[in-house]
Amino acid sequence: MHFGRVPMMPRNSIAPIMAALLVSACLGVGDLSPSGKVVEPGTLAADKSFADSATAAPNPDWWRTFGDAQLTALIDEALKANPALKIAEARLAGAQAAASLATANRMPQIGVNFQADRERFSESYIYPPGFGGERFTPARATLDFSYELDFWGRTRALLDASVSEARAAEVDRDAARLLLAVAVARSYVELDRLYIQRDLVEKLLTERREALALAAARGKAGLDETSVAARSSALLASVEGELPALDQQINITRHQLAALLGAGPDRGLAIERPKLTDAGTLALPSVLPADLLGRRPDVVAQRLRVEAADKYGEAARADAYPNVNLLVFVGGQSLGLNKLMEAGSRIAGFGAAVHVPLYGGGRVRAEVRERYADYDAAVAQYNNTLTEALKEIANAVSTWRGIEARDLSQRTATEQIGIARDNARRRYDAGLSNKLPLIDREFDLLTEQRHGADIRAQRFTAAIELNRAVGGGFSTSAATSNAASQPNIQQTPR
Repeated sequence: MHFGRVPMMPRNSIAPIMAALLVSACLGVGDLSPSGKVVEPGTLAADKSFADSATAAPNPDWWRTFGDAQLTALIDEALKANPALKIAEARLAGAQAAASLATANRMPQIGVNFQADRERFSESYIYPPGFGGERFTPARATLDFSYELDFWGRTRALLDASVSEARAAEVDRDAARLLLAVAVARSYVELDRLYIQRDLVEKLLTERREALALAAARGKAGLDETSVAARSSALLASVEGELPALDQQINITRHQLAALLGAGPDRGLAIERPKLTDAGTLALPSVLPADLLGRRPDVVAQRLRVEAADKYGEAARADAYPNVNLLVFVGGQSLGLNKLMEAGSRIAGFGAAVHVPLYGGGRVRAEVRERYADYDAAVAQYNNTLTEALKEIANAVSTWRGIEARDLSQRTATEQIGIARDNARRRYDAGLSNKLPLIDREFDLLTEQRHGADIRAQRFTAAIELNRAVGGGFSTSAATSNAASQPNIQQTPR
């Protein structure tokens, strides 16, 4: 049912009608409600998993703790030029524009309308003699004003929803920045590992070449079997094959870094050898998991989407109630353009347009159910994101502790192999053995040092993963500059 422009009625006469219409409208959706329940981070048990961990506030520039100025410069470059960030920024701009549109829809709408057309009036219609059968130019020029009375909070709910989505897009942009920094740091750590491995392989080659020369000489002298020289030759060939493989991996890693910087592969050629110094220590935010809500950008973004879905549900529910628009116009109307501006052509009016959704084949009810289903899905996604975030932090903590244990064992092994190498050197220096046992012990030590290089890289990677898991220094205060005019993300929807 729709009423056009009508004179404003006295409040005491329209109130009973509106009350009856309101009751009839709300009966269609009164039994509907969402079923999703938001899980609060503080209710998830995690104290034992994070026990005995040092506490520290996450650092937004966590990569600086690695002590490599080139890594910092590369991440800064990537954050300025990476194409993937441009996608996130474009989505943010679109979400912000949608929020601005929702704001505009709550404002009074004012426009100027002009209409004029040349037409012949019918002689068989309502026009009196002198007008019927003649051609005239009816003209109308008005200043029109309209304003929707948001009795049921529909436009306000749509505004709140669009603001939450804009904030979610902003947090998504921050999440993309974090993932980009993580990707650059991972590749950089891998480049560092490859360079260390290459140095050790070159030392191994030196040892193997010396071993082969010595074995061949002893074989010719009849001091050893020829199989000893053959074995030394095979070991040398095996190590020699590692050098081109490492060079290939170094080039591929350089190309990967260049792509992350938003540049061509030649940019990777200018990247110098990494100089990573310290992976830091295991440290977590002081309050987990309760503190996770404002630390992980993916968790914050999904919570904002829960709020948006909740507000869209409110807006859909409000569609079941009467809609009232105030209408005002002032201007001129005449039969002929030459008289449009004359005083006698003035027109003005005011009234209201009322729309009451009495029956629409169940459309409003279906829309409310659809929005509530979206809310339930958003809640389920949020709950899943929250539990996955805690799992990732727990995994990062376990990985770090495992690496510490392996690092301790590896250092012990290196120390013991070093002692064996020193003993072999003393025996050789004393003339109690030939040099082959010493070369073998040198080879064992270099092999163990290669294991140590892998563990070193794993420690840096674990530090990167831990910083990513706890949000990389993200905070809601940095992402929500207009908090005073935006929904509170800490509240539990419904």
